[in-house]
Amino acid sequence: MKISTTELENKVLAIIAYGDDYEETPTEGFKEIMNEFSGTKAQLKGILGSLEKKELIYIGEYPNGSSAYHLNN
Repeated sequence: MKISTTELENKVLAIIAYGDDYEETPTEGFKEIMNEFSGTKAQLKGILGSLEKKELIYIGEYPNGSSAYHLNN
């Protein structure tokens, strides 16, 4: 079954895909995603939540305690 995504969701997925490999998975932090994203912080939080619900990403944690957004391969 194909999961439908919005244009903004696709943009955020692309940003994460170009992130560093962490735990062998493309991963990016919120601040780094925000630097590339052209919307508001609230929009980005909503999109990340939606992507997590659709199981396209999962949220982990970097060693420094900040959130790490991983592509769900």
